Amino acid sequence: MRSTILLTFLVCLQQRSTSAFSSTTFITLPTCRASSTGSSFLRSSAPSDVEMVTEDTTETVDMGASSIFMDEEAMLKAKNFPLKPPELIKLAKGFLMSKGGFGADPALLANNFQFVGPVVGPLGKDEFLGAIGSVDMKTAFPDFSGEFYNFQVDPFEGDRVWYIARGSGTNTGPLPPFAPTATNVKVTNPPQACSLTFNKDGLVSKYTIGYVIDRDVGNTGGLGGLYGILYAIGRPLPFPEAQPWKKSKRYAVFNALGGLLQKLSK
Repeated sequence: MRSTILLTFLVCLQQRSTSAFSSTTFITLPTCRASSTGSSFLRSSAPSDVEMVTEDTTETVDMGASSIFMDEEAMLKAKNFPLKPPELIKLAKGFLMSKGGFGADPALLANNFQFVGPVVGPLGKDEFLGAIGSVDMKTAFPDFSGEFYNFQVDPFEGDRVWYIARGSGTNTGPLPPFAPTATNVKVTNPPQACSLTFNKDGLVSKYTIGYVIDRDVGNTGGLGGLYGILYAIGRPLPFPEAQPWKKSKRYAVFNALGGLLQKLSK
């Protein structure tokens, strides 16, 4: 019964989405800037409203107090965390630079430090340092570039810096125990959401990496972190969490039933 309700909801949602965009409707965010030279375009608006722009009509919707867009500046101010966003971002970049993007200087980790990945951890300070110290990425990928960008402080937490990491490099050296000899394969990572949470002393209390944003990018099979790198060079680890995502039989049946219900509802 629960599955039937969920399937029906998904079908209705898909039908509503299709009809909603049938007239080429665009929602304009407050930060957009564009010219109106084309027949369909985005136009900026004040934070208190949103303009719905179609090929032949423009409708302004007042968002009022129920805006779906957060006032980040006000939220961060209300948090009143002693370290302000510019300082937190500077600390985050310093943390990443301390070991060239691989691991971290132990002096920068809080005593209650935790490392958490999509399927790894949480690891405490000693566990993390032991694990990261056993992998010599600099020898395996001498030309590796971390490609970190889009640093910003989370307004919901105030002490957490989010950033995106891509990264690419060629495996021209050994990576024991996973790849005893170089594979000479170039690795291109997908964009991954990462974060660093700081305490009031400027030490990192939580470090998260490897949450892939777009699994179609790169050659890691949609995997992040070390698992993705090992897959790209042809040395994947032998368990499901270190393999590219694969549709399960149950999910395949779920999709098939959803398609059937959609046809029956027409």
